[in-house]
Amino acid sequence: MADFSLEQLGGKTYYIPGPVNIGLYVDKGNVYLIDSGNDKDAGRKVGKIIRERGWHLEIILNTHSNADHIGGNRFLQKSFSCRIGASEKEKPFIEHPEFEPMFLWGGYPHRKIEHKFLQAQPSQVTDVLAVGKPLEGSGLEIVGLPGHFIDMIGFRTPDGILFAADALFSGHIINKYHIFYLFDVEQFLNTLDYLDHCTDRIIVPSHALPAEKPENIHTLVEINRNKITEICHVIEDICREPRSPDEIIADICSWYHLEMSSAQYVLIGSTVRSYLGYLDKKERIKTIPEAYIMKWLTL
Repeated sequence: MADFSLEQLGGKTYYIPGPVNIGLYVDKGNVYLIDSGNDKDAGRKVGKIIRERGWHLEIILNTHSNADHIGGNRFLQKSFSCRIGASEKEKPFIEHPEFEPMFLWGGYPHRKIEHKFLQAQPSQVTDVLAVGKPLEGSGLEIVGLPGHFIDMIGFRTPDGILFAADALFSGHIINKYHIFYLFDVEQFLNTLDYLDHCTDRIIVPSHALPAEKPENIHTLVEINRNKITEICHVIEDICREPRSPDEIIADICSWYHLEMSSAQYVLIGSTVRSYLGYLDKKERIKTIPEAYIMKWLTL
């Protein structure tokens, strides 16, 4: 991703491949940018591409507020005086990115998680976006893709290309990390079902290569779905005896041979708690207070 190459997917739709894929829809020289990369440097490189082609950055469309998707916002907004669009519930996290480490930690964050990986620079959301409400003058469709974060959305271009954000992860990422961040497991599974049946020509996840053809999309959906099913079974197996959330986190990391950093702890910990909420809702586990500790037991 060093050179930030621009690749055309079809018609007026482009993307910049990298650790976080960045989308562009260009209409009459106006750029509708889908996410902005993970930091100021990413924003600077995107800006260079836009300027070299004589384009105008109309708006940044943020799929959600995670730092690696909004990291270039501040630089680009200051450089181009562009608008920024996001869903209503993601807007506060973009304008106050210190909320993300607070949210993940569940309290006042400690210093080791206050860095650009979890906390971007603030930027101003000018347009609140809603599913089913067309983005005026662009032809872009706003698509609801809940599950990964609080109110994630995607964008479908008139070329039949869907930028699906973190609604799908690559097999490489899943095999390497196993536990990918989820806020609402049930909603994420519903989103996978939606993607499995949509008729877009190409689906572009943020952390995987663009998927063409229904069979390729189905394969990617199944990889994601199967890992979620597996993790649910792992948690149920761990909770054959009452276990606290931290004990469950430790057991899962041991199970998958995962190394733990401060950032990984908050991401994995928050995700494990989301799985516990999902399994509780499905009446597959229950809580047991034991010696002033809330523990979980498989039913």
